[in-house]
Amino acid sequence: MTTDDVSDYNKRGADYAISGDYQRALAEFNEAILLQPQEASSYYNRALVYRNLHEYQRALADFSRVLDTQPTYGQAYYQRGITYYLLQDHRHAIYDFSTALALNPLDIQSLIGRGLVYIVMEEYEPAVLNLDRAISVDARAAGRLGAYGNRGQAYAAQKRFDEAVADFYQALRFKPDDVVLLNRLGAAYTDSGRPEQALEHYQRALESQPQMAYTYNNRGEAYRLLELYTEAIADFDHALILDPTLSIVYYNRGLAYDSLLVTQQALADYTRALSLNPTFTSVYHDRADAYLRLKRYQDAVDDYSQVLAYEPDDALARFSRGTTYLYLERPLDAIEDFNRAIEVRPDFACAYTNRGEAYLYLRDIRQAGKDCRRSWHLDSSHANHGWLAQWIELCLLQPDVGMPVRLEHIAAAEPASYAAYLCRAVAYFLNQQHTLALQELEYALILDPDRWDAYFWKGMIAANLGQDEEALHALERSVELKIPSILLSPLHWLQQEHADFYARHAVPFLHRA
Repeated sequence: MTTDDVSDYNKRGADYAISGDYQRALAEFNEAILLQPQEASSYYNRALVYRNLHEYQRALADFSRVLDTQPTYGQAYYQRGITYYLLQDHRHAIYDFSTALALNPLDIQSLIGRGLVYIVMEEYEPAVLNLDRAISVDARAAGRLGAYGNRGQAYAAQKRFDEAVADFYQALRFKPDDVVLLNRLGAAYTDSGRPEQALEHYQRALESQPQMAYTYNNRGEAYRLLELYTEAIADFDHALILDPTLSIVYYNRGLAYDSLLVTQQALADYTRALSLNPTFTSVYHDRADAYLRLKRYQDAVDDYSQVLAYEPDDALARFSRGTTYLYLERPLDAIEDFNRAIEVRPDFACAYTNRGEAYLYLRDIRQAGKDCRRSWHLDSSHANHGWLAQWIELCLLQPDVGMPVRLEHIAAAEPASYAAYLCRAVAYFLNQQHTLALQELEYALILDPDRWDAYFWKGMIAANLGQDEEALHALERSVELKIPSILLSPLHWLQQEHADFYARHAVPFLHRA
């Protein structure tokens, strides 16, 4: 047999491989290798067939045999790098692409391959650098090989959305009907807060491939963000008809139902999403929020615990579970979670405020005051942080002339919040403007009728106005809502001017404290 015979086997094998007849292709390449075991091209060709058959280890062995014979065969390094990439062996893939580039610094394929591996590894800066270099070598060739689309993906991951959008448009010049690119362009618009601009690209993708469940999901998400919930749910329904195994679609539909306050349907979708993907931690967060609205506090605790089983340093889950423990009257458990949340995020202002509330339930008013002052120092944009600190001060000392000013200052940080109405109400009360104070409290109660703060101060003001029955009702309501008993201390103010109410009604409340 001659070299021509080996060439003939390789040529026939290549023809079979192109037609998709991989077994015949393997037979031809095997014959070529039997005839001439040192011919690198036969191993190279067989490796490509093995890879198409997903026999990656055999492909690696053949590529390595090629490189043992011809250590400067750059294309073999590139192809072996691709095989390592498919095996998710990213470091070996980068090594092979880098070796190919050492042999040929203008190798666009290896630059793009290395960039793609960096994207998968979430190392976006080196990914962009490699793709930039490929485009600078030959923009047209690099574009045909996907450099713009991959760089757009890296930009989107870095939240550089304008650059991502520009790259996806460039990529679509080479592949105008590419459904993946159209979806990525739509996602870049959606993620950058422009979901209305995403819709036309999802529509184009559906016109090209109407059976793509992910496109319906993505368009549904754009509709959801535009608060077009009926259209969103219709798209999620369609996606689930096409593929009922997509946990993300159940989750997104659950969010849409949640926005429509169809809580039971939202819960059903969240639960279905988790049955398909038990590690989908975002779903536990949102299902817990739904449970909280239904006052199913233990169920919420269980969901936050699931998050923490997967992500022990999730400060938000720690904080949320700690807050839920307060609803369950378990302040020690709450403090433990708030402590851990603060360890993870020392600047977590809300965790200090809520830990302060937990200490109030334990009657440690000094520590509570320290925590609430700390939270206000860390973040003075949330009125609630300053409000609770001032109430604690009112429990420890008689109000000074500067207290109304301080309360007004706190309210100005977040004027339309529940805590801001309370701050203004108490400031008015201290300035003897009772009617205005009561008006502010009514606004607060509209915002949150299940919180004890407004009822307590409504009771205080009604008692000062001699409206004993209304005062008693409001104070009872604050106790029913589990006000920390130590915060009842301002009832002592009634002792001088409203002695009868103080003796008959306030003292029994204070005895509870």
